[in-house]
Amino acid sequence: MNLREMSRLKVPIVSAVIGEGMSGGALGIGVTDRILMLEHAIYSVISPEGCASILWKDAEKMREAAEALRLTAGDLEKLGVVDRVIPEPLGGAHRDSETTINSVGKAIAAMLKELSSKKGDKLVADRRKKFLDMGSKGLAA
Repeated sequence: MNLREMSRLKVPIVSAVIGEGMSGGALGIGVTDRILMLEHAIYSVISPEGCASILWKDAEKMREAAEALRLTAGDLEKLGVVDRVIPEPLGGAHRDSETTINSVGKAIAAMLKELSSKKGDKLVADRRKKFLDMGSKGLAA
């Protein structure tokens, strides 16, 4: 029900994946106008361990599952799931949190500025299309 209600909001919605977006939480932040993601973050509807347990009945095959899930920022940007990958400071976001916070803030502000000129009905229609088209670009194995 929450996803349905969120999809109908007539205001801009921007999500930022800054670490690990998995399972139901990944679904919740997917119904947005724009998704931003730190370059070393991961985002998927299932964890690699969970996927391996279901597909191969062996959680130890999590590395194969992680590769198949295409959960990295770069892969998700190519798939059209993520709209922008935000570079992290050398060594990762945790090494320079101030720079990371500023980068994420600027990216969110830019997206909101871009979306603010759209009327509510257009936002809803575009958001629905974006969500339904997710992953349709394909990614060679």
